[in-house]
Amino acid sequence: PEPFVPKVLRGGRYAVFTHRGGIPLLLKTYDYIWGTWLLNTDEQLDCREDFELYDERFLGRDHPDSELDIYIPVL
Repeated sequence: PEPFVPKVLRGGRYAVFTHRGGIPLLLKTYDYIWGTWLLNTDEQLDCREDFELYDERFLGRDHPDSELDIYIPVL
């Protein structure tokens, strides 16, 4: 529906991280991904889009039991 438009992403491998908690805590999850995981993994980033998946586990912006997945493209 408006104002959304479809976007096709190139396929490939992704590292998937599940964020638990409200959106105000999302920065902590990204801090872990870029500041801890990336510095300690053997995975190499791929030059594709990263994205967040909000599905039925997302219970609202401030709900403490909300979950969403963050997909980071890797080679």
